[in-house]
Amino acid sequence: MEIKDLHGKYFLKVDLERNLVYEKPIGYWTSEDVKRLHNDYVEKIVPLFNGEEWAKLCDLSAYKVSMITEDIQDHVEWGWKNAFTTAATVLDKYDNYRSVIELQMKIAAKDKSFKQEFFYKIENAEKWLKTQGF
Repeated sequence: MEIKDLHGKYFLKVDLERNLVYEKPIGYWTSEDVKRLHNDYVEKIVPLFNGEEWAKLCDLSAYKVSMITEDIQDHVEWGWKNAFTTAATVLDKYDNYRSVIELQMKIAAKDKSFKQEFFYKIENAEKWLKTQGF
């Protein structure tokens, strides 16, 4: 299954064999953008996993630092309560704000007991996810 945001802010692809969601946020985000993304997870994606653990490969190479940390925290909290266990996040190695984006994602996942790693190449994120069972 593939989902494209109506406003062009994200692309989601679900691999049901691996219980893996590929997520690609694009550009600067608002709270409304996060709400649409969250609703797609609630209504269309997570029900497909039937309560089984799932992971996310989030490619942030086209994402711009946005003031949505609390919104992301809420989304991650909901995911964690709904069997989200593992996150592989890909950053743009040449983005001057990559350390800020990484910190934003770490804060969003604070106090959650799931695995989270950061990468500069999608291939490395894929390899790591396979070692985690996804």
